Amino acid sequence: MDTIRALVLSGGGGRGAFHAGVYKYLMESKKVDMDSNHQGIWDPQVVVGTSIGAVNGAAIVQGMSAEELERVWLSLEEHDVQGLPPGMRGLARWMSRRIFADIMDARLLQVPAQEATSPIPKDYWPPLPLLPSWLGERLIGHWINLLDTGPLRKTLYTRFGFDEQKLAESAKALLIAATNVQTGERMMFSNREIYRRDTGEARRDVATGITADRILASCSIPLVYPWTFDPETNAFYWDGAVVANTPLGAALDMTRDVPVDVPAEVVVVLMTPWWQDPAEAPGAARRMPASFGDAITWALDWALLASFRERLQLIEAYNRFAERERIEGKGPYRYRMVKVVVVAPDDFLPAARIIDYDGDVSRDLIEAGRLAAERAFQQEFS
Repeated sequence: MDTIRALVLSGGGGRGAFHAGVYKYLMESKKVDMDSNHQGIWDPQVVVGTSIGAVNGAAIVQGMSAEELERVWLSLEEHDVQGLPPGMRGLARWMSRRIFADIMDARLLQVPAQEATSPIPKDYWPPLPLLPSWLGERLIGHWINLLDTGPLRKTLYTRFGFDEQKLAESAKALLIAATNVQTGERMMFSNREIYRRDTGEARRDVATGITADRILASCSIPLVYPWTFDPETNAFYWDGAVVANTPLGAALDMTRDVPVDVPAEVVVVLMTPWWQDPAEAPGAARRMPASFGDAITWALDWALLASFRERLQLIEAYNRFAERERIEGKGPYRYRMVKVVVVAPDDFLPAARIIDYDGDVSRDLIEAGRLAAERAFQQEFS
């Protein structure tokens, strides 16, 4: 093996069509103006996914082609992913549909109780605390999340072809991230065991096995979607992006059995604009947010990006140690050389796109992802 290749797919809901475009470029067999090692297909041995990255990552690891992944995204609509929770009543349903119609131009149906993933709490949601309880229950109902992921669970099987056995037997490694609701700790789920690079011990923050519910756990955006219970770990989980949108460290631990002499390339796909030099900032970032929607988008994107910035700085520090080892010729080496290639959109993608799934918009995001990957590879490997 000349190089270890890892693909890290960040969260972003409906913006996940961007991943499909990136993967489309990576799998092109003839890349123009690339060095000899990057002219052909760039096929990852390790895939790490958070939230919608877990959905796309599972599809890739179990063998879905770039063309198939693109077709799935072009076919997805809002009702394939989400609906109103079954405990929502009258006035709450009306208000939710009005709000979501403005965001996603779709009338969401209520998910039947037998297909729903939402818990139904004992107390009704209290925006009308002065009304009698019977009237509040009739107008508001019993619910603690805005949308239900029952449709997504079905779509994992019908559109993304989820197959637990294929994932377990795949030659590719898959890790997906979730957040423990009650402790705030990150939890990783993997299709194989992972050991710490420094001690060789099995990682206690990784559970082996990828199930449909564990993918839902990684996608469970707090307040928007319900948390997901995992019986094996006896814990409830929210979206992994809450604490680790791009868990690079776990990806590198998957390479422990490969000699340290072998370098690694990690392609990190972000849903946020990325630059390290202030002069490279996109035009939108050179002004202040111009609307409430802009403010939400910026605040969300920077929160998601924070952990990646810290992890990237740590990898750069380890790379300096690795370079010194090789200059001094001291072996056996302790540190692997890791090249991180960031693929990101040119500008901010609206936060509303997180819950907005639409084939026409997805088409634009797929092309944007392909072009962003091409630019990143030309910058790093031409």
